[in-house]
Amino acid sequence: MITVYLRDWYFNAGIIGFLNVLSEGKRKIDEINDTFENNLNISESFIEFDSKILDGFYDKYKRLTFDIFFNLDNYKERLNNFINKIKEPESKITKKLLQDTALNGKIVNEFFKAISCQNLNNIFSGKNLNKNEILKEVENIYQKLNQFNTNNDIYSVLKKANSSFIDYFLTQEVTKRIFSYKKVANYIDNTLNKLDEPRNNNQRCFICGKLKKKEDFSNAITQIIGFNSDNSNWIWGFNTAKTQICPLCALIYSCAIHGMVFLNRKIDKDYKTFFYTINRNTDISTLYHSFWLFKEKLKQKENQTKPFYTVLQEITFELINQKVQAVMENINFIEIAENQFGGHSTKGYNVYNYNISKELAELIKIIGIEGIPKGYYKDRNIYSDVTEEILKKTFNYTLNFSDLYSYFEFFLRSLEPKSKITTRFSISKICNYIIKYIIVIKGGNKMEQEHIVKKAFSHGKALAQKVNQENKIKGISYQLLNDLKIGDKNAFMDKYLRLCIGYGTEVKLGSNNELTDLDNFMSFGYSFVNGLLANLNKDSEKED
Repeated sequence: MITVYLRDWYFNAGIIGFLNVLSEGKRKIDEINDTFENNLNISESFIEFDSKILDGFYDKYKRLTFDIFFNLDNYKERLNNFINKIKEPESKITKKLLQDTALNGKIVNEFFKAISCQNLNNIFSGKNLNKNEILKEVENIYQKLNQFNTNNDIYSVLKKANSSFIDYFLTQEVTKRIFSYKKVANYIDNTLNKLDEPRNNNQRCFICGKLKKKEDFSNAITQIIGFNSDNSNWIWGFNTAKTQICPLCALIYSCAIHGMVFLNRKIDKDYKTFFYTINRNTDISTLYHSFWLFKEKLKQKENQTKPFYTVLQEITFELINQKVQAVMENINFIEIAENQFGGHSTKGYNVYNYNISKELAELIKIIGIEGIPKGYYKDRNIYSDVTEEILKKTFNYTLNFSDLYSYFEFFLRSLEPKSKITTRFSISKICNYIIKYIIVIKGGNKMEQEHIVKKAFSHGKALAQKVNQENKIKGISYQLLNDLKIGDKNAFMDKYLRLCIGYGTEVKLGSNNELTDLDNFMSFGYSFVNGLLANLNKDSEKED
């Protein structure tokens, strides 16, 4: 039996991808266990399998890779758009139409040729371009295309016909962008026949530490995380042999793309490649379940236009409420984003890690999806989505009281005559969220904090009713916020006491260690201002 243990996030994605390929996309670990019975054991921290389950693995791998990267709907949409342009009464039938609809590329025309024995470049190569004849031929291709409902349908037909398009497509879209998928066959063969133990430490695979290293495993992702042979000059002391790994580890790492979510996202005018993966300090079964939840969420059409942090928040909320997860643990979301610095053989990628700690998971669980502030603010041509902004700082652990000051300032400036600033958010929700975030992340006394926030807000609201003048309330708020911005307790206290004495209200500040604990003081101060402005924020609370 061959044993593979959980390791780094990339390797763990490989284990999940290995199970995904092996089972041909089964969603439940129990189903995978039942399928392979005694030939596979999925434990908490490792998988153990008989080498015989690798029979046919490469064919499964190749099929699933095609399914991930080929986009049938996109081809249908482009061809339909092309037909509509031809039908326009004043359209000029030239090759520019192909360019305008992104149908002049080699891959798309090789595909049309594979399914219909005709491609668009050939159709447009004639000297006499007859509109009706061209339309007829293009509609014939479109009719052929509509016979397929899934990428898997296309793969099956092309494979049965022994078409060269499958390998051509995978070479262009996978080998030239990520890694040579054909090497997987060699990794499988060497895993079956050449899993040797090292004779000395120099021969030992530095990943598993058990088997003899033989494979130069290099791709667009390993180039970043450190063991690419191209990086041997500055990481491995000019010794490329040090970057080699054993065939088994190479096979697992090769499966990582099937343990990640692949998206083609439009950035400006171009489409960029993104991979997203999730890693948790937990067992393999939970990791596998989380991967499918993550994939289903990111692949939903309504989430394709959402800010990524919004989707992260929704996924995190579901993950920490799963029955399979009794104890919350760190959750890592890894984004692998294509950049413009790639070479000729592969694209370049950047890796970003978003760590969801126990404390942050607890905060999201306490607040819930509806508790996340929503809305936006605009200043001339600048538009900011409040949810995206706050969640980004939440996941990066950079949200603090200075952010709260900024939102209060934007809100107050939007109230000024002839202001070009528009705010559509609840300052009260933002205030409560940020204060709750700070206390949970820092591990403070939540009960005490809630009491401070409640009494300060009520006091501010009651005092605003006594003042009963909008301009005066705004002026008082500006002054108090300036003191809070620099954390000046004495200046804030002086103004606060004058207000209490001047309007005959009881002093509330100080009964909960606000004068000795800075976070308690800031929480009181901002909640007090929040109460002062409560009636003025009603028009802006529509979180459009």
